[in-house]
Amino acid sequence: MPDPEDAFDTRLTPSEIDPSRPEPIETPWGSFAIYSCAGRLVAAQSFCPHMQGPLFQGTIAGETVTCPWHEWRFSLATGKRLDLDGREHAGGARLAFLGTSVGPGGTILLRPTAP
Repeated sequence: MPDPEDAFDTRLTPSEIDPSRPEPIETPWGSFAIYSCAGRLVAAQSFCPHMQGPLFQGTIAGETVTCPWHEWRFSLATGKRLDLDGREHAGGARLAFLGTSVGPGGTILLRPTAP
């Protein structure tokens, strides 16, 4: 488990996360958006790995986010690109994630995850 001092405090509480419209947050590891998916918090990169479209402005359906620029779809559970039928796409594009937790003060903490 990472040292708690490696955590980045977003100063946001889970109740402040809009499940339909996450906002990008600048972290020491780049820009990430916090999603509320199936009762859990997910911190995924804010911009699409395809052409850097604003993924955080995309459509969210369950645990899938669709980029508003070219409609590339990604699983917020695995980070893998999905085809139109929801199957994993045979390609290398994936989302980067940060680990999330709620700290003693009730705010969301982010940490780098193992590759």
